[in-house]
Amino acid sequence: MKLLTCLLLPAATITFAALEDHITEYDLPNGLHVIIYADSSAPVVSTNVFYKVGAYDELPGHTGLSHMLEHMTFKHSNRYTPGTFHRMVDSAGGYNNGFTSTYYTGYYEDLASDRWEFALELEAARMSSCRFDSAEFASEHQVVTEEWRLGENRPASRFWKEFEAVCYSVHPQRQPIIGYGDDISNFTAQKAEAWYRRHYNPANAVLVIAGDVRVDQARKLVGRHFEGLKGTPVERADYYNLEPEQRSERRLVVRDEVQEPAVRIGWHNAGIRDPDAFAGDVAAGILAHGRSSRLYRLLVTENRLATQVSGANYFSRDPGLFSLYIRPVSEEAIPEIERIVDQEVARLRTELVAGRELEKVRNQVLADQIFDKDDISDLAYYLAMYHITQGTWRGFERYAERVRAVAREDVKQFCVDYLKHDNKTTGLLLPRKDEG
Repeated sequence: MKLLTCLLLPAATITFAALEDHITEYDLPNGLHVIIYADSSAPVVSTNVFYKVGAYDELPGHTGLSHMLEHMTFKHSNRYTPGTFHRMVDSAGGYNNGFTSTYYTGYYEDLASDRWEFALELEAARMSSCRFDSAEFASEHQVVTEEWRLGENRPASRFWKEFEAVCYSVHPQRQPIIGYGDDISNFTAQKAEAWYRRHYNPANAVLVIAGDVRVDQARKLVGRHFEGLKGTPVERADYYNLEPEQRSERRLVVRDEVQEPAVRIGWHNAGIRDPDAFAGDVAAGILAHGRSSRLYRLLVTENRLATQVSGANYFSRDPGLFSLYIRPVSEEAIPEIERIVDQEVARLRTELVAGRELEKVRNQVLADQIFDKDDISDLAYYLAMYHITQGTWRGFERYAERVRAVAREDVKQFCVDYLKHDNKTTGLLLPRKDEG
């Protein structure tokens, strides 16, 4: 009900409470960037530490090393021993996790506001004193290897990795975050420790504290746990324009042990440095976001050619993919599905979208961001993520401004520039045929 109310409001009337009034931001002398978001609406605190390291930074032969390191940082430090990290947080009534992505590795603890300092203790230890015992590494190496095997045994997972490898020729986004099998098999404790020594330090990290805290006390506690750590700036490669222009359509057809077919279509899009990047978000909403989108209505509701349609304009820092995902009712329906997709993309390239449709989709995109602010843990994540990928948490607020500014002409121009035939990659995942 709340969502529908927001979607019916004109874009100009959706207001975002200024984060600026709640945020304190500063750097420690060792280079650690600190963002404190004070909000006493609930007695909880989410503590996040993100490092500027991920699949983006891994050279050939070392893919997956950031993910392997993520696993190892939960094992052993001067504050926790193998098998105790999660139990300690659980015993404190909290929740924690870690994750690796293309551009960053992140960790967080959500705890009650009367005991959140415990998260600082754990993260300071993770940042400075992780140990890499050979036996402990061997055990965790088996866990990661099994995780990779499970992914390889899932046809949809294999298909997605193959699709991205076809879309990208050289950009690190073609690399699976978990890494390639041969690289994983060659990991050693020494390699993981060297990666840790290079990337895990205050000057290569952002600390976000969000929730029921007093800023003066939070600053004092951050200083207590992190000021004594040595910071060493890490120079990061910039691959923004590395991927060469795609000059012809690419097509991937995979037959595997699946019951139903799937279709993925991708076009290279604009990155964060391009002024038209956000018009792609609106175009994706018009085409494939929700039941009222053009492709859902045509493919699912009216013609019953598919059971699922979704799409998004994926970019974080560098250019990414404008991507559609469709579940056809049968393999035989795919040619007609592709014809309708081409038809609707051509309409966006040649016709201005109606004002009411544009307003609805802009409101939908903005409403999604409003709800991201409702959860303190999600908000902490976005503040950290935007700082890592855009250099400032203010990208989170500016996103709304950029989307509001998208005009009908901007949507058309984005589609002309990017949703063109020679920039398109189509992937089909089909049931295996009986060759007998």
